Amino acid sequence: MSNPSNQFIKSTILKLLGAIGSEKEINKYIEKFSSPEQRFAVIKVGGSVIDNDLENLISSLVFLNQVGLKPVILHGAGPMLSAALEEKKIDFSFIDGQRVTSLEVRDVAYSVFKETNKKIVEALETQGAKAHGLISNIFECTMADPSLGYVGSIQSVDINLINEVLGLDSIPVIAPVGFQDNEVLNINADIATVELVKAINPYKAIFLSEIGGIFNKTGQLIPNINLALEYNELMQEKWLHSGMKLKLEQIKSLLDHLPKTASVSITQPINLPKELFTDSGSGTLIKHGYSVVQHKLPDKDVEDQFRKIVETSFKGKLVDNFFNSPKNLNIFMTSCKRATIAISNDFTIPYMDKFGVIPEAKGEGLGAGIWHEMRKVYPQVFWRSRPNNPINSFYTSICEGCQKQDEWHIFWIGISDYSALKDCIEYAINKPKSVI
Repeated sequence: MSNPSNQFIKSTILKLLGAIGSEKEINKYIEKFSSPEQRFAVIKVGGSVIDNDLENLISSLVFLNQVGLKPVILHGAGPMLSAALEEKKIDFSFIDGQRVTSLEVRDVAYSVFKETNKKIVEALETQGAKAHGLISNIFECTMADPSLGYVGSIQSVDINLINEVLGLDSIPVIAPVGFQDNEVLNINADIATVELVKAINPYKAIFLSEIGGIFNKTGQLIPNINLALEYNELMQEKWLHSGMKLKLEQIKSLLDHLPKTASVSITQPINLPKELFTDSGSGTLIKHGYSVVQHKLPDKDVEDQFRKIVETSFKGKLVDNFFNSPKNLNIFMTSCKRATIAISNDFTIPYMDKFGVIPEAKGEGLGAGIWHEMRKVYPQVFWRSRPNNPINSFYTSICEGCQKQDEWHIFWIGISDYSALKDCIEYAINKPKSVI
C-alpha cells in the first residue's frame, strides 16, 4: 500500500512542474527520487551564487523541501573570503585553483565560512524550511601540501552526523572546513563536494554556479561532456581556466568512483528544478561516458545491435537488405550500445545513412559524443532528414549548409565544390527509404 505522504509529494511535484517537463518525465524522476533507500542529492553552492543569487537559490531549495526532498548542501564562500582578506589587507594567492592558506587567511576563512553558513540556514528557515548548519565536524583531514599552508586533504567524512540531521527532517548545510585533531583547515569546496558525494552516493550531484555550466572558447554552453572521449582534449584547452579545470578534475575523480550511469550537473539555481526533473536538463551534464567503436561489416552481432538501436530510435523497421552488398558501410557505435551512426562509402562523398539514439538515452550526450568521433574520421559528409525530424535543430547548428525540399532536408559539411554538392543533393533525394 502506498504511503499517503508519498502520494502528496507526487501530486505536488506534478502540479508545480507541469510547465517544466512532460508528466511522463516528471513521474520518472519522482519514482527515482522518492526512494528511501538512497539519498536524493548533494548540491554544491558556489560562493558567487550566495553573494548574487541567494533569492533563486533559496526558492529552489525551499521548493524541494516543500515536495519532501531533502538535499545535502555544501557551500563555498570564495568571493566573500577574497573581499574580507582585501579589506583586512591580507595577501593571498592560488596554486592550481586552490587558495594558499596562511594562518591569517585560515582564521579569516573560518569566520567567513561560519557567517556564510549561518546566512544560508537563516534564509531557508525564514522561508519555512528546517535547516542545520555543520561547520567543522564533517571532514577529518591531514595537511594537504606545505606549499598550500593550512589546507586540508580529506581522509574521512562523518556521514552519521549528516544522517542525524536528515532524520530530523532538516536540510544539512555544510561548510568546507576540515579538522586535524583540534586544528581547523581550509578545504576547496569542489574537492569537499567530491568526497561528500563519494561518501553519501546520492542519486544526483549538482554544482550550482552563477554562470550555470562550462562554456567553450566562443562562449557557447557545452550541454554534455563525455569524459571517456573528451576529458584529455578539454584539459589541454587554454580557455579552460584554472578553477574550472580543477572542478573538472575533481568531477572526473568522483565519477571514476561511481557507476557508469552516474552523472554530475553544473547549472544555475533558478534552473535547478528543470535540471532535476526533465530529460533535457539545464546547464552542463558531465558523465564518465562510453567509448565509441568503429565496426567494419559483415559482423552479425553488430548488424543485429545496429538494427535494434535504429528501429527503437526511428520507431520503424529497417529494410531487410540494408546491409547487402555493394553497400560499403562503416558503423560507429557506443560501447553501451545505445547510439549508432552508419556511414556509406558507396558514393563519391561519404553519406551518413543513419544516426540513431535510443529514447531512453535522450539527454545523456551520447549523440554528441558519437557525432564528435565520427567527424574525426569523416571531414566530408552529407545526409538527409525529414522536415519534421526533432533533431533538425541539432543538424542545423552543426552543418555548413542545408537545402530544404518538400520530402527531405539535405545537410552537408566540408563540401565546397558546387558540382559535387549538386550530385550529393540529387543522390540524397533519390535514395530509397531505409526505414519503413
